Amino acid sequence: MKKRALLSLLLALALLAGCAPAAEVPASAPLPPAAASPAPTPEPTPAPTPEPVDFREFLDGVNAARKAIITQEEPLDISPYTPDFHEQNRTFTEAEMERLTTEHGPEENLTKDGLLADADTFFTLLQTTYGAYYYFGGDDVFFPIRDAVREELAAMEDPTVQDLNDVLYRRLYPAINDGHFRIGDYAINEAHQQYMYYVPGVYLDSLDGVENPDYLKPTIGPDGRICWWYAAISRDGGDLPSALDGHTLAWRRAGRLSQNRKALAFDESEWEGVPILISRRMSASWVNGSRDPDDLKALERLASCGGEYAGSPLLIFDVRMNGGGLDEYGYRWFQGWSGGKGECRGATVFRCSQLFLRHHTFISPEHIGTYCPSPFYPFGSSTGAWVERSGPAFVLQDKGTASAGEAVVLRFHVAADTITVGGPTCGCLLTGNNIDLYLPHSGLHCGMGTGLISNETNENRDGVGYLPDLWVEPSTALDAVKRLIDYYGLNSEG
Repeated sequence: MKKRALLSLLLALALLAGCAPAAEVPASAPLPPAAASPAPTPEPTPAPTPEPVDFREFLDGVNAARKAIITQEEPLDISPYTPDFHEQNRTFTEAEMERLTTEHGPEENLTKDGLLADADTFFTLLQTTYGAYYYFGGDDVFFPIRDAVREELAAMEDPTVQDLNDVLYRRLYPAINDGHFRIGDYAINEAHQQYMYYVPGVYLDSLDGVENPDYLKPTIGPDGRICWWYAAISRDGGDLPSALDGHTLAWRRAGRLSQNRKALAFDESEWEGVPILISRRMSASWVNGSRDPDDLKALERLASCGGEYAGSPLLIFDVRMNGGGLDEYGYRWFQGWSGGKGECRGATVFRCSQLFLRHHTFISPEHIGTYCPSPFYPFGSSTGAWVERSGPAFVLQDKGTASAGEAVVLRFHVAADTITVGGPTCGCLLTGNNIDLYLPHSGLHCGMGTGLISNETNENRDGVGYLPDLWVEPSTALDAVKRLIDYYGLNSEG
């Protein structure tokens, strides 16, 4: 209203200036001859300024899109990727499993034959233990890769542990896109990572007449209104257009929140009466060889306080840079907040192998050789359940939001009036129930998930992540949400 009043005042002053009397012509000056006046050129009618996006309409659109996914009656089917494997139940001896699960360095006088044997063991571990082995093609895909690895190592005169590490990564990453998978120095899906790029300072109030709407995403403008700006996901930005709609596009890669390792795993604060919950990790930090007791206390608080915020008319839940940990903390919070009503649409199982049983002794031995429902991801039901509620909840996310941090984002997807703000998440949720293994001769570390997780659809989001509803520079997401709340007057008590 202030802007409109100021504009009206400026227009009035301009009109008054146009009506001022002209300077008098001296009486002695001759009058110019009369001339025909040219017809005035009509002024172009300015295009009407689009009305700001209605917040409730935007929220209703988000709700409708999410509900359509969550309430599909047909369950997700991952049975083609989860066959029984009883024939593998006696693959390893007790001594071999002890060696595989104990951290150690390379043996003395490590030979090429030792490295070749480790390559074979690595692919046997994939075949018998990796939760997504059949998801990525099974024997038909991995046996030829194994043979290529052996051939490349055999051709080397004096291969090293680093050579084994490098060859395994180079041969495997085209076949595996899994944010949890590690081989020595490498995160296997680093080559698959996509990042948010945006063009700062260029905002559009409407998508009418744009050349390519795929490059325009809803955002929060400088004044807090919902509008559009140029944003996209890309590996390195090289595939993004340099100009659209008359704008030169200077793409910038989005950042992420600076990590404060000294901060508690969970913290609570408020802004003008709006609760702000900050969850930075789902496991306690290590201090002098044991879990930080302050972190453990904070995580227990996270797990137990959801019900206290169930009636909040506004809520900000910040999981930026939450790289994961134990999913149960976020699950218990959401159960309290939602009244135990919401369920993600998905399917979650773990591969009950010899080595998984060795890590998780609560599993009954009769399950060995099968894929079983996972006790760690109780949200993973085959059909979803939508939670009807009112009162906006803003979830802040960025590329550092991964694993159990992403699970928090997915749970909010099943609740009405939830808006995610920031950038895409990491994309690290295809597998879970991770174990650490060490190849017997080289000691090369391998980290792999024994679980297989499908969420919302059967699409693998690892590397891409889950996209936000409002795309903003993630490091400024909290300030952006505060501007939006002020602009739309959402906080009537603030």
